[in-house]
Amino acid sequence: MIDSGHGGVIEGLYQTSPYKMFQHSPEEIFYEGVFNRMIKDQLLRKCWDQGIHVIDVCPTELDLPLPVRVDMVNDIYKHYRNAVLISLHSNAGGGTGFEVWTSVGETMSDKYAEILGHEIMASFDMPFRKDTVTGKIDKEAHFYILKETNCPAVLPECLFFDNYNDYRKLIRKDFQLRYVNTLVDFMIKSELAL
Repeated sequence: MIDSGHGGVIEGLYQTSPYKMFQHSPEEIFYEGVFNRMIKDQLLRKCWDQGIHVIDVCPTELDLPLPVRVDMVNDIYKHYRNAVLISLHSNAGGGTGFEVWTSVGETMSDKYAEILGHEIMASFDMPFRKDTVTGKIDKEAHFYILKETNCPAVLPECLFFDNYNDYRKLIRKDFQLRYVNTLVDFMIKSELAL
């Protein structure tokens, strides 16, 4: 299952404004929800082309409330017990690089995060921000989309959109394609391994 975090654009209005966006200059504005949907759309097409079964749990530009998304994921998981959730995001806060988040505690999500983290590190020569306390690949938090879903769930943070160097990478088509390919490789390897 693929979730694109935050809202998109409806009639020219960014649905998560003024949050989850950053203006580097008048012409260089990053909208996280729009980026997440671009990656999701490319990922869905790539998966369908390769015969990988995926479900879009947020097929709208609306910024669906988290409880709605979680209910959808949990309803789908009742029927597809081998499903895994990937909640797509891009980070902010002045850092750089990638992160992968799971819920707090040792769960099946940690095994998926381990595979995803290794795929990202193998694909990109960029910082990967591990948990500094445990040294584990995944960071853990009580993010609603992770703690309230019943299935294994991972939340990759793809670079920091408020970091200009990261932003310049995020808007490049070749970077986006490499990220999508990395996510597909993660899906294939995790299905074989787990």
